[in-house]
Amino acid sequence: MGIADRSSYGKHRRNQKVDKLMSWKRREFLGLASGSLLSTSWPALAQPQQAEGIRAFSILLTGVHPSLPVNALGSLIFAFLSQGVALSVEVAFEDFAKHTPDRTHPLLAMLSDTASQNRTFVEIVPASRNLMRKTGYFKARSLWGLRSQIDQQLPGAMAAAAQPAHFSTVSTNELEGELRQDGLRTGGCTTVIYDAVEAAEREALLGPAAVLMLPLKARLDLRSAQEKMTSGLFSKLGDGTVLAVDVAELPIDPARAYEVGQRIAASVNRARLSGYLLSVLPREIYKRCCAFLPNHSRHYVILPEFPGSAEGYNGLLDQARTRLGTDCVTLVRGGERRADGALLVETRDGEQHRLGAPGLGPDGEPIEGPIFLVDDVAPQRGDVRHPDAVFVHKAQTVSRLSAKVPAANGICLNYPTGIVDPAHELMLEARGTLRDSSLSPEAPVFDAAMMADAELAYRYLEQAEMNATGLALTVRKQINGKSFNNSEITMWDVGSLILGLLAAVELELAPADRIYRRIKKIMASLPVIQDGDAAYPPTLINVRDASIERRGFDACDFARLTSAVTRAAQHTALADASSQLMGKWQIAGLMQGGVLNNILKTRIQSSYLSHCAHYQTRVLPALGQSETRSPYREAFAGETVADRTVNLLYTVDKIGILPTEPLLLEYVELGPSAECAVLTDVFLGAMKHHFDQTDQLLAPSETPIDTAPWFVYQGFDLGHETRWNVSYRKGREVVFEPVASSPYGIFSTKAAYLWYAVRPCRHTRKMLDMAQEHARIDGFGMSSGLFLDGYAQMKNHADLNTNGIVLQALAHLKRRTR
Repeated sequence: MGIADRSSYGKHRRNQKVDKLMSWKRREFLGLASGSLLSTSWPALAQPQQAEGIRAFSILLTGVHPSLPVNALGSLIFAFLSQGVALSVEVAFEDFAKHTPDRTHPLLAMLSDTASQNRTFVEIVPASRNLMRKTGYFKARSLWGLRSQIDQQLPGAMAAAAQPAHFSTVSTNELEGELRQDGLRTGGCTTVIYDAVEAAEREALLGPAAVLMLPLKARLDLRSAQEKMTSGLFSKLGDGTVLAVDVAELPIDPARAYEVGQRIAASVNRARLSGYLLSVLPREIYKRCCAFLPNHSRHYVILPEFPGSAEGYNGLLDQARTRLGTDCVTLVRGGERRADGALLVETRDGEQHRLGAPGLGPDGEPIEGPIFLVDDVAPQRGDVRHPDAVFVHKAQTVSRLSAKVPAANGICLNYPTGIVDPAHELMLEARGTLRDSSLSPEAPVFDAAMMADAELAYRYLEQAEMNATGLALTVRKQINGKSFNNSEITMWDVGSLILGLLAAVELELAPADRIYRRIKKIMASLPVIQDGDAAYPPTLINVRDASIERRGFDACDFARLTSAVTRAAQHTALADASSQLMGKWQIAGLMQGGVLNNILKTRIQSSYLSHCAHYQTRVLPALGQSETRSPYREAFAGETVADRTVNLLYTVDKIGILPTEPLLLEYVELGPSAECAVLTDVFLGAMKHHFDQTDQLLAPSETPIDTAPWFVYQGFDLGHETRWNVSYRKGREVVFEPVASSPYGIFSTKAAYLWYAVRPCRHTRKMLDMAQEHARIDGFGMSSGLFLDGYAQMKNHADLNTNGIVLQALAHLKRRTR
């Protein structure tokens, strides 16, 4: 289940949330129309048959552009004001930033001044196209970016006392499918005007997260606005809707612009007198939207230092609450201005808060706001305010505090609310967990016990060898003295065998010339399928005689084999054999659009949407295929590391369960790419978080097991309800089960060794200790893994891939200690 597929679950959870926030009494049409209680958690604000109060419409001026004459637009707005008609003005701040990047555009300055002086009649509505198509994380990031851009182009506007509820309304284009408001409420009640011209059935909606959705139902140019602004038009629109008037072709002459405005405003007033009362306060909708919420405003008092004793601190806090007339007071220190414009403050307990334009900052961390610097601008009593306003006082002593702002009703909540976005939640969770001292990097250790492990793993490779081919049995199981072996081998396992043997050379487990002879035998025995212009190794062969067991081609397995052969080519004794083998392969015909295709029994299948595709892009250039595509690389895009990380996690979710390999194999064989490093951080943090929550030590990977279903895939699974899942086939059905409760949950031996080799720290050392204590099978090899239920060993069950990768990990570890 991908992030998008969680919408129905998310809707249920959000509905539960509104039930908790809003009592039945406060659901009485929220002031827009009263008469009966709403029966839905998605209340429509437009129900004409029940309307007894205000019928709310908003006029939105659109088409405002940097080349529009300032005096003309000012005259048009003044004409509306002179007749008592309120209006909103849509502004694409991004366009103005391009036009005047180094100064405030005169048109914006005029609009800001006008809105400040007429705050109950004029508001500025920033435009944010495609806002509703974004995920929760990027909705919140967009709102923060928009508010920060406003701060740059209109310095001080976001915090000006005369505009306490300014810029809480944004406009966007149409909604697609189900309404998803996650990420929109990032400080105060957000109002979103959306394009519903082609969707007449759309109504005004109030979401559980205090997001008011107002549909734009009509678009008029200046001429048609003068002609069609009648009661009949408003009758068709419905309550709580928006009507757009495009002013892009506004006359240059201010007198003519004023005349046009007078005609339109007069039409509006005539429509009102015909029985349709227009909202004279754009903020009236805002106030009613947030009426059911308590005032969450809170005060941060920045002090030079905290009192030394708890008694002194509590006394100072009580004094501050008394002077400000509210309990919603937090004493902090700091007040450093960050690069993103936010103020960084710290509580006595060391908890950090960032205050500023509300939303998600560049690093994905929440910023509380909107912020009002009380010492710079004294807010006026009676102002309409965001319910989540943050008032910042800078005081040398509490005795100098003065209650310049309204009390906060004694209710202090930890806003902004969390963003409903699993990828963002995971990123923050991993980031916080990675600060744990048990994950702090430590100097790697390679000791005698690890050397003994290497000797045991190599023992498997020796005992499982087939003399004729040099290949090895892929799975070995002993029951009552009898051996049960798997003699079919994939190219992935051939790669693991070669890389394990090369590690044995590095670890000096056997004479190098003997190991080199075996690797040459393996390379010489590998069959090649000629398929037109293409030539490639088959999907499956028999280890005894290298005969083809299954025709076809597996791109992921081929990448593993290619990695092994290219590393072998770096050894002088193997250079010629490696070159001859790679010379037999011709894969250009299997490439399509930068992607290496799989060949199945009846069809061709792209390998792009897999966790192996990125590993392939690191390996295939050795075969002349440098223009390859990676879903990781293409997803790893965005303005900040946090944006890139969240995008990457979306793609991981789309692909499916992420195991330890090939993620950590890229580290060991090729060095980590930026994408690999980020995913490794998130993966490690998530494993440690799971351990902290459940006391269950994980080491997930794909693993053969000694009972049906015989092979399981397990790892990190962002898209399901549980983060760690096991997947396996049951007949034709693919089953997903939580690792914690599945009888097939496995602690993978190779994963434990890889994690310590790549990220040595106390936690990964704990993983390694678990494998060393329970996974050794004396004289036989390293067990494939341990059952998570009690960490019991899969007794006398070992496999080639596990033992080959254990050797790789130990060789990498020894190399790091030199």
